Amino acid sequence: MASPNRYDLDLKLAELRINGYVLFEDLIPVEKIDRIRESFLPYLETVRAHSDPESGVTLRGRSDNRLVFEGRLQVVNRYTVYVPWEQPFADPEICENPVVLDFLDRYWGTDDYRITCYHSNNPYPGSQFQKWHRDAGISKLVPHVGLEVCPHFGIKFPLVDTHEENGSFEILPCTQYLADPEMETRYDEILEAGDFPTRRRLNLKKGTLWIQDPRTLHRGTPNRSDHVRPELVICYSLPWFGQRVPIEMTRTEFDNISERGRRLHATCRVID
Repeated sequence: MASPNRYDLDLKLAELRINGYVLFEDLIPVEKIDRIRESFLPYLETVRAHSDPESGVTLRGRSDNRLVFEGRLQVVNRYTVYVPWEQPFADPEICENPVVLDFLDRYWGTDDYRITCYHSNNPYPGSQFQKWHRDAGISKLVPHVGLEVCPHFGIKFPLVDTHEENGSFEILPCTQYLADPEMETRYDEILEAGDFPTRRRLNLKKGTLWIQDPRTLHRGTPNRSDHVRPELVICYSLPWFGQRVPIEMTRTEFDNISERGRRLHATCRVID
């Protein structure tokens, strides 16, 4: 695993606090990312094949009373898939990465937090711009209230190189502190009409892991390539924040994770 000493974590913390996101380039071996992509694409294609374009009905795959995967059509040609907690997706080099955990320990001032969700954002060719938005209902905590720390982060890693042709994320840095109630429903109108030169496209290499403050305004962009652009997201939250889709794992999987991993999964559902 990568050593935390490889990065200036104090500087990385400053980047997160100021910009609303931070990048850790070359953190995960490309060969590992390729293996994860190879295993993930069949799940994604199953969701795509069975999703109703009219209703976006959720597809659930179950085996022995266990939720194996879940997914849905989000908007045109963009799919959300909740990732099963199994290998190779549950690799400790990603979910228990010492750089990430040291970073979060420093940010929160505690190691008492949880992995609360594992999902993905997958724009296919023909996908469109998302609306500018914040994530995870976090806007209910902002605007209008200043928080010393954000209680919830998405740790994201693309499974392919991302660029403007295949729909890389666009982000508006420093907006995690924006707290104007009159603007909350008008960001698309405002950002397309005005001059906002700090807008940035996150064109990332495979192996990059990035952490986003979910309050920071961002959007998905159109995929004009000939391939899907999958990106996986592991959510880490302080204990009081709550859980979106409870993680399920088998007893064997739970018994094989580290002591730190068990604390990270204090709220998971273990299937005997």
